[in-house]
Amino acid sequence: MSQHPLIAIDIGGTWTRAAAITGDRLGAVHRAATRSDDRDAFLADLAGLVDAVRREESRPLGVAVSVTGPVDPATGRLYSPPNTGDGLDDLALGDWLAAHTGLPVRVDRDTNCALLGEVRAGAARDCRNVVFATFSTGVGGAVLLDGRLLRGRDGVAGEVGHTVVAGDGPLCGCGRRGCLEAVASGPAIALAGEQPNGQRVSVMAAAGDPVAQRALDRARRSVIAACVDWVNVFNPELVVLGGGVVRAHPDWLADAARAVAREGLQPARRDCPVVPAVLGDEVALIGAAALFEDAL
Repeated sequence: MSQHPLIAIDIGGTWTRAAAITGDRLGAVHRAATRSDDRDAFLADLAGLVDAVRREESRPLGVAVSVTGPVDPATGRLYSPPNTGDGLDDLALGDWLAAHTGLPVRVDRDTNCALLGEVRAGAARDCRNVVFATFSTGVGGAVLLDGRLLRGRDGVAGEVGHTVVAGDGPLCGCGRRGCLEAVASGPAIALAGEQPNGQRVSVMAAAGDPVAQRALDRARRSVIAACVDWVNVFNPELVVLGGGVVRAHPDWLADAARAVAREGLQPARRDCPVVPAVLGDEVALIGAAALFEDAL
């Protein structure tokens, strides 16, 4: 990673965090609740976080932002993020930060940043072809091909959670039926398992509850099938899976790796492991900073 100091920001559904980062050294992390239902309050909090970081690092070269998508990476304008309040709808975040700081600004989707973080300092270190997916409240993803993020025409490519894995499956928040997110996210598993959360489904499945067992098995099979599809479509060196659902079921990764080796197309299936993400809360901050590497 670059040895130039940057301000890295991670805007999540619950918390917004900011820190100075130089190379792989992360400074003190400042955070505030993401008041996304009130644009003025959100921007005031964001200004406070940025100013706090600048008191520690007075000469940063730029601002790098990870934000829940979708977002236009060319301009930093948000497209009505589904997991935040409507105060962020159509927010010209990049322009606002540039005006507030007087610095160049890069903004990208959180999953793109997480993938870059894992490539720079985590499970996919130094790889150039990677599929990344995270399974938690939703299912998000990102794809790196030949060392570059796959963005598509509008900058929103890589939404692997909204590919259909069960045509007659449950309704997804996007309006389609049977998306991977509608089957293998934490809330989807909880709903299918008739429990308050995914963790409770796992407990009940271990105790022999057939409804919970079916919910987990459907999610497991969907994750496995998706990994094989991704290997066939993108021909990666590595598939990296993160998020609370995967952390709770590490055996799913081994199952997916075996399925890739058995069912993937040749030669794409050759030596393509499925591994867990290894970076913690810092992944989005590290990955956001990596957005600047090509420009420095």
